[in-house]
Amino acid sequence: MTFQSEYDLTVSRLIEATPSAVWQAWQDPTLLVQWFAPQPVVTLSTKHEFFVGGGFGTTMRLPDGTEFSGEGCFLDLRENERIVWTSALQGGWRPTASDLPFTGVVTLREVRGGLAYTATALHRNDEDRQKHADMGFVDGWGRCIDQLAALVRT
Repeated sequence: MTFQSEYDLTVSRLIEATPSAVWQAWQDPTLLVQWFAPQPVVTLSTKHEFFVGGGFGTTMRLPDGTEFSGEGCFLDLRENERIVWTSALQGGWRPTASDLPFTGVVTLREVRGGLAYTATALHRNDEDRQKHADMGFVDGWGRCIDQLAALVRT
């Protein structure tokens, strides 16, 4: 998979986990909501059809009660290796009216000492990439990976 680096944002972590444990934390919506947004933001799962073409929906609730909802579509699922989804489509490959269309690519690679977890957000242009960066992508997604690592250790 080739990325156009000028339009992408990436965050990686080496975590103490197995690919199967991380896969389960993605596959099970009751686990996903425990790590998918940086605390104290609360994630609610509104749709979780974990198959290629299936819908993926969440609502993020900020501490002040403000909510942000979004829906996407799973594009590629390679068990224990890769998860790809997009906010540009909803389940069933139907287009969405996303304010920030991007494709998320998560790769899982076993390495000495654990698992290399890499999350990349692919954007259509520099403006969207910058908007996502300004929202705190690196810190936010990095904190989510840390929360995921803590969850799968339990």
